[in-house]
Amino acid sequence: MFRGSLIFCSFSLKKDILLKKTHVLRFACVALVFLILFSSWLTSSRTSSPGLDFFTKIVWLNFWLVTLTGIGFFSTAITEEKEEETLPLLKLAGINTLALLLGKSTVRASRVILLLMGQLPFLMIAVALGGITPHQIYAAIGALVAYVLLVANFSLLCSVYAKRSGTAIALVSAAFFLFFFFPLLMTEFLTNLQSRGYVTTNDSLYQSIVSCVNYCKEISVTDSLNTILTTGYSESVMTTQVINNLLIGLSCFFIAWLIFERCTESKPVLEKRSGIKWYKRKRRKSRPGRLAISWKEFHFLSGGTRALQLKSTLYLSGILTIVGGGMILDQYSSPTFVFSYSWKELMNTSLILLVSGFVVECTIYFSRIFREERTQKMIPLLSILPLSIMRIAYEKIGGYLLALMPVCIGICIIVLISPDSAFNLFDSGYHSLFIVFLIQLVLFLHFLTYFSIVVRWGALAFAAGTMILMASCATPFLQITYLLFGKVFGETGFFLPLFYLSLLSCFVLQILIGKRLNQIASEE
Repeated sequence: MFRGSLIFCSFSLKKDILLKKTHVLRFACVALVFLILFSSWLTSSRTSSPGLDFFTKIVWLNFWLVTLTGIGFFSTAITEEKEEETLPLLKLAGINTLALLLGKSTVRASRVILLLMGQLPFLMIAVALGGITPHQIYAAIGALVAYVLLVANFSLLCSVYAKRSGTAIALVSAAFFLFFFFPLLMTEFLTNLQSRGYVTTNDSLYQSIVSCVNYCKEISVTDSLNTILTTGYSESVMTTQVINNLLIGLSCFFIAWLIFERCTESKPVLEKRSGIKWYKRKRRKSRPGRLAISWKEFHFLSGGTRALQLKSTLYLSGILTIVGGGMILDQYSSPTFVFSYSWKELMNTSLILLVSGFVVECTIYFSRIFREERTQKMIPLLSILPLSIMRIAYEKIGGYLLALMPVCIGICIIVLISPDSAFNLFDSGYHSLFIVFLIQLVLFLHFLTYFSIVVRWGALAFAAGTMILMASCATPFLQITYLLFGKVFGETGFFLPLFYLSLLSCFVLQILIGKRLNQIASEE
C-alpha cells in the first residue's frame, strides 16, 4: 500500500528536480539573502546588532512568503484537479487517495522547505555580523518548517473540502485571519467587558477565554519567532509551537484523507429552470452602445446597477452604524471606559472601512479581468476584434471603475465632512504618504493583472509576494537615493525615486501583459 503511494510522490519530486524554474527560484532566494545583507550593511551604523537585524528581515520575509504560498499554492492542490475534471482519470490509473495527497501536497511542502533549507548556509553570515547565535538560527528555521507543514496540510484539507479553488482560497484566508488576530480581538473584547463590569477575573467565561488566547499564542509562529529573535535565547529547538504545529498539520492530513472520497464524488448538476426563466424575463433594458466591452464588464462581471444599489446601501449602513453606534455607546458608557469615541475617531474608522473596501473591490475586479475569457478560451476571439489588446484591457478597467463609484463617493463624502480624517489616516511623518499608497496600489494591481493570466490560481498571493520581494530588494537603493537627495529635496527625495521606479515597473508590466495575451491567443 505505502509502496504504491510513495511511487507517485517520488515521481512528483523527480519531475520537480528536472524543472529549470525550480532551480532558478532557489538561486533567486539566495540572491535575495545577499540583497538584504547589503541593506543591513547600509544601516549597520545605526544598530548595535547588524547580524540580528539581517536575520530578522530574512525570517519575517520567509514568514510572509510561506503565508502567501499557503493561500495561493497549497490551497489549490486538489481543487485544480476537480475543476479540470481529472480526478476520475487519476483514480482509473490506480492512484489511491494517500498517493494522490502525498503527490499533490507533500511534494509542494517539500519544495518550500528545501527553499528554506537552501538559505541556511548563507544565513550563518549573520553570526559573523554579531548579535545572534547559530542556535537561534536553527530554532527559527525549525519554527518556519513546522509552520510550512501546518499551512500545507490545513490548505490541503480546505482544498479537499472545497469544490472550487476560489472557495478554498477564501477558507484559508479566513483561517489565517482568525489564527493571527483572534488573540488580539479576544483580548480587546475581554478588556471592554471587564471595564464595564460585566465579567471579573474569577468568572469561568473569563478563564476559558484567557486559556484559549494563551493556547493560540503558544502555537502561533509569530510569537515563537519574536521569542527566538530576542537576545540571549537558549531554549530548545523543539518548542511548543513546533510540536503543536506538527501535530495539527498531521491531524489535518488524516482528516483530508478520511473525507477525500466523500468530497470528491462527482454529482450531476441539476439545471435550475426557474432561474433561467426568471433571467429571460428580467432582460436588461440598456444597450451596449460604443463601449460594448465596458458595458459587458459593468453589467455581467461587476453586477450592474443592482450591485451598485446593494453596495451603496451596505457602505451607507456601515458608516451610519459606526458613527451613530459609536456616539450612542460613548454617551451611555461610564467615564472609566477604556475607549472614548469622538467624532474624529469615528470618521477615521469609517474612512478606514471605505479605503479597505476600495482595495478589496479593486483586488477582486483586477484578479478576474481576463479570467472568464481565458477559462472559456475566448482570448483568440478578442484578438481578432478591430481593437488592440490594450484598448480592450482599458475598456474593461473602465467598466470596473463604474462599479467602484459607491465606495469612491463614500470616501469623498467622508473627506469633505471631516478633512482631518484623511490626514490622520496617512499621518506618519510624511505628508506625501497618501501618494505613495496610491502608487503602490497601482503597481500591485498591475502585478495582479499580470499574474491572473500567467497562473491558474493564486494570482493574489503571487502579486503580494512579488510586492514584498520588490520592497525588500528596493530598500537598499531607496536608502541610497534618500541619503543623496534627502537633504536637498527633503520629503520629495523619498517618494520621487519610488514614484519613477513604480511608473517604470507599470510600463514594463503593461508590455508583458500585452505579450502574454498575444501568446495565449496564438497558442489556443
